[in-house]
Amino acid sequence: MEEALQYTQLITNIIIIILFIGILIFLFRVISSVKNLTDRVGKFSGEFSDIKPKILETIEKVNKLSENVNSVVTKVNENVDVLETVVYKVKDTADSIIEFEKKIHQRIEPPVMETLSTITAVSAGIKTFIDTWKNKKEVRYTGGNINEDIFEIKEQVEEVNKELDEVNSKLSDLQK
Repeated sequence: MEEALQYTQLITNIIIIILFIGILIFLFRVISSVKNLTDRVGKFSGEFSDIKPKILETIEKVNKLSENVNSVVTKVNENVDVLETVVYKVKDTADSIIEFEKKIHQRIEPPVMETLSTITAVSAGIKTFIDTWKNKKEVRYTGGNINEDIFEIKEQVEEVNKELDEVNSKLSDLQK
């Protein structure tokens, strides 16, 4: 039994030695991995220290840009408020002008149209009178040279007709 105990002890010692060797190999690998990790962290730290001033400069520029954008937005908002006020004033003024135009139109149009109708009627009456007077078959005359007097009367009638035609055309334009 002692022999079996010795064998068991020997096997146990061998297993312990193998485990220690495995632990040593594992530790060497862990140490190697930690060394590689330390080297990589060192490289990253070196690269980061090279990039750090650039990042800080970029952050400062972004902050300045943000401040500028904020001031521009503030000014735009102020101008929008002013513009809104101006638009309301223009709208109110336009509404007032439209109301004023309607009032003027309502108050002036009827008398003007009546006057135009009266002038048109008078003009037509005068023209009719002159046409009738001109076309009258019986001519009463008690003077010198009848042909010259008739010629002068015709010229005067033509001038009056031209003036009446002009007045009629202007009146019809105004009625439109």
